[in-house]
Amino acid sequence: MARLLSFSGCAALLFVSLSACKNQAPPAAEATAAAPAPNGDPAPAAADSAAAPAAAQSKYSEAGFDLVLQPKGDYASGSAGEADVVLSAKPPYHVNDKYPYKFKLKEAPGLSFANMVVTKDAVKFEPARATVPVAFTPTAGKHTLSGQLSFSVCTDDKCMIEKRDLALEIEAK
Repeated sequence: MARLLSFSGCAALLFVSLSACKNQAPPAAEATAAAPAPNGDPAPAAADSAAAPAAAQSKYSEAGFDLVLQPKGDYASGSAGEADVVLSAKPPYHVNDKYPYKFKLKEAPGLSFANMVVTKDAVKFEPARATVPVAFTPTAGKHTLSGQLSFSVCTDDKCMIEKRDLALEIEAK
């Protein structure tokens, strides 16, 4: 029994050490621990922000990349429409075309999708840019197109593996 517990402990340690690569930056969306206040209690503002998920936005501009969910033309009720998710790597980063990119769409009233997940095979890659086309059919009115993009940008020394929630308000006539 002691050998089994020892083996389990070693396996857990190996898993933790393999998943914590020194050459890879942690995702920017990860929450960090709240610093204690002078009396030893955690700071309330930091604790509240760690519990609340970040709101989706249409644009992100970070150290290694810019990311935007942008409309593509005008939208008409009942007609196929498209938007693009555009990832632009900032030097010295480049787009990691080996990573299995995917954009997971969220269901939304007034929008229908042929596929709820847009996979890597639909992505157009360039060295510093990746474009993910998002096809949908809207009904008349205002709607929120949203989802989560999984992606990666790299330098010669490290890769960042990231996820960002994106949302875009659209209107179909």
